[in-house]
Parts: sequence; structure tokens; C-alpha cells
Amino acid sequence: MGAPPLDAVFAILAMIFIGLAVRDYRVAGKRLTPRRKAWLLIGFIFAAVSIGLIAIQGSSP
Repeated sequence: MGAPPLDAVFAILAMIFIGLAVRDYRVAGKRLTPRRKAWLLIGFIFAAVSIGLIAIQGSSP
């Protein structure tokens, strides 16, 4: 059993951080807290890296 693909790991991390931001959004009463802002930023960075890895793998022969 090998390690999971790197793009899947980044996609899962993106979902976790965006999920944390959504949870904080519900708790904080629709305010943009610094914690939520950081979680969203980290989540979007992981999502962008995941999409980039998928694009690179798709373009290689």
C-alpha cells in the first residue's frame, strides 16, 4: 500500500481548512474574524496547489 497522491492530500487539507472557516463563520455570527481569514487563506492556497498538481499531471504524457 503506497502513499496517497499528493494532489489528493492537498485537496483534503483544503477541505479541512475551508470547513474550519465555515464553522467559525457560523459561531462568530457572520463576522470576518482574523482566525477565519487565516483559515480561508490557507484553504485556498492548498486548493490552488492541488489544482496545479492535477493540471501538471494531466499535461504530462
